[in-house]
Amino acid sequence: MLIGKQEKYIEQLGEPTVAADALPGLIRKASGMMKKFNMSMDENTIRQRIESSRLIHHPMWIIKNTVVATRRPFKPKRIPNMIFVDAVSGYRGLLSTVPFISEVSVDKNSIVNPVIDEADVARYVKDVQTMQIDRSYVLKKPQHEPSEPRLVHLPLWKVVISGDQGREIHYINANTGESEAFMSGRWASGVDLIDEKSEGGPVWRP
Repeated sequence: MLIGKQEKYIEQLGEPTVAADALPGLIRKASGMMKKFNMSMDENTIRQRIESSRLIHHPMWIIKNTVVATRRPFKPKRIPNMIFVDAVSGYRGLLSTVPFISEVSVDKNSIVNPVIDEADVARYVKDVQTMQIDRSYVLKKPQHEPSEPRLVHLPLWKVVISGDQGREIHYINANTGESEAFMSGRWASGVDLIDEKSEGGPVWRP
């Protein structure tokens, strides 16, 4: 299938179900939990103050990882799991479920460029293996069999709102409707970066 010059195929993580009309209510709900936004603003006021809302596609690396635990004289126990690495912030961990992934064509301008490229992913995977997985093994540490990294994109709504204290940007997960305030707060901080990029290297600014 042919696509336009302004489009690009990506592997999308999950399936967007959140419509633009639902964003004011979701932002109101999320802001109530964070106690960050002006809670005197109701849903209609938030709707009126939305300056822009657009769907963006945030890059993440996912890696299938098999943990091989020795249990002599028995056969080794093989435990599959899925490691993720935020390709902008370096935030990393284990996914609780295997996500649905599909190939879709999107506007090139909606795709956020990764800071962490494929050559850098290995050190982040190693960190998850050592600091998160291996810690649950008290004696002999297991071996790991990771797959090749796979770049996927998480669909997010980026919503700009004019507030009493100036503009605010909210990121809403287009799959679940949940706020991604925690994740977006780490994009510009660089606190999760492992290598030289944490010492003044490129950091994406929302």
